[in-house]
Amino acid sequence: MSPLNNPKPTLTHQQTSILTTDASLSDGRVSPPSQPYSVTDNDASQQLFFVTSYSDFDKLAHGPRGHAAKYTLRVYGFDAAGSSLVLLHVAGEGSTVINPAFSRFHPRLNVVYTCTEDIEQNGQILAYQILADGSLTQIGAVDAGGTSTCYLTIDREQRHLIAVNYWDSSLAVIPLSKEDGTFIGGVKNIYDPRQGQAMRAMAKKHGGVNHSNNDQSTIAQRQVDPHSHALVLDPFEGCVAYVPDLGKDLVREFWYDRQNGRIGCELNVLPSGLCTGKPDGPRYFEFHPKFNVAYVVNELSSTVAVFRVDRELLSEIAHAAKQKLPMDKFKGRSTLKLIQSIKTVPSAFPTEMNTCGRMCVHQSGRFVIVSNRGHESITIFRVKQCNGGTGKAAKGTLAQVGFFHTRGETPRHFQFDASGQFLIVANQDSDTIAVFSFNLNSGEIKYTGNEYRVPSPNFICSCPMADRYSEEEDNDVRIEVANGNLLPIESNVDTVVNHTIPDTVEFDSAQKNALDLQLELEHARKEIDDLKKQISVLSTPNTSPETTLTTDEAHDLKGFLAHQLKVAKPEGA
Repeated sequence: MSPLNNPKPTLTHQQTSILTTDASLSDGRVSPPSQPYSVTDNDASQQLFFVTSYSDFDKLAHGPRGHAAKYTLRVYGFDAAGSSLVLLHVAGEGSTVINPAFSRFHPRLNVVYTCTEDIEQNGQILAYQILADGSLTQIGAVDAGGTSTCYLTIDREQRHLIAVNYWDSSLAVIPLSKEDGTFIGGVKNIYDPRQGQAMRAMAKKHGGVNHSNNDQSTIAQRQVDPHSHALVLDPFEGCVAYVPDLGKDLVREFWYDRQNGRIGCELNVLPSGLCTGKPDGPRYFEFHPKFNVAYVVNELSSTVAVFRVDRELLSEIAHAAKQKLPMDKFKGRSTLKLIQSIKTVPSAFPTEMNTCGRMCVHQSGRFVIVSNRGHESITIFRVKQCNGGTGKAAKGTLAQVGFFHTRGETPRHFQFDASGQFLIVANQDSDTIAVFSFNLNSGEIKYTGNEYRVPSPNFICSCPMADRYSEEEDNDVRIEVANGNLLPIESNVDTVVNHTIPDTVEFDSAQKNALDLQLELEHARKEIDDLKKQISVLSTPNTSPETTLTTDEAHDLKGFLAHQLKVAKPEGA
């Protein structure tokens, strides 16, 4: 039963009219790096960004207004000390690598995947090995199994990549090599929510609408068909896939067969928002890193919906899957319950003049960030960190910090650096990417003055390079499990980990498998190295006033560093 059928709770959109755009910076120059940037072939600690661009607008459901790219792939190095980017590599001729529009960096290997967007021909998924100098070597290509591919997910075992195809709404599972990340054959499993029925909407060049618009006539055609826009696996068990369906204003919940890499049955569907009678258009879905909370950004209604996650039900589903029991008893039972809806634009701004772009939860868990295409802004929300009393805000709910102009038009995507202190925004229709600093304490962003010309940028993928092939490190890694025993990383710890559901909503690290912990340790150590470099640079006497840490910022950085050190070194290790 839908959680919205209970008439007792009254949920309304929360709004704010505060505007905290930094209007004092009016210089829109294209900025060179402020300090020299150097990289060597064996430097395994570089922060790289893989940026993609549109090259053929006629093949898209929407209508970019910038310039088509002659080359669609760029790799930048990031210099945190100067908050600047350096172009290291250009590849992908626009006539062959057409409209790459979503990318995914492998969680363990220095491999990046990108997918192409075409509403008439099946998308292609390309795999590249990326080196510290920014060079790319293509190591594979595979058919995405559907049209206008828009999202890629790698499952927990890192043995399958799942592709989401926006135009025909299909979901495709493709096997990966655990050793090198290459594709092992083509699509092994596909889910079609249309069940073979033909698409009713038409492409723009055949009389269809421009999906960039948000007027009633566009929405009427845009929502005549289902349109899957993302797929996110639950981080607790990895057995439920959440798919926002922009065409039907729904979040679909699927059982994902982890062992066989298969999209199983659809367990439940629920509205992605308040059911006001107006379209929502769910676009992206994200989990909070610590709380049993998930967020959905609704592209058409310019809202973020906050859901409480039922960990106990997820555990039941996972247990039934391991026992190979039928999934029928879970149909119609949702793991999500709506607890809040909040606007991403000021209350007086016309909703039809905006569509939401990206949403992410900051790695600290303290902020949720959304881009607004039309309002041309980034909206920052602060995350409630503890439960209030009766009638008070619940843990994980949101309050607006403010709206910040992106220094360009149509901010389709943005990305944080590994430290979480810098935000790079892709302004699609002004052909630029811009760098902002992010205050870890207040959540405010400020334009650094660094801006770069990129034709129709649509996605920025963070690629924190690491020595992911060190046999010496692999041999030294041991994981402490619940009973205090140290096991090699290759051991199967599922039999000794305590799977009981904790009373609190925070993650219980003892319930994570060895591979999850190893990946978290690698990521945490990389973050610590980056933070130490930042603190060293920002604390030097010769640092300019613009980059000197305030007392609050220094305190926040030290606290964040202490937290990451604790994560990187579990008790008893």
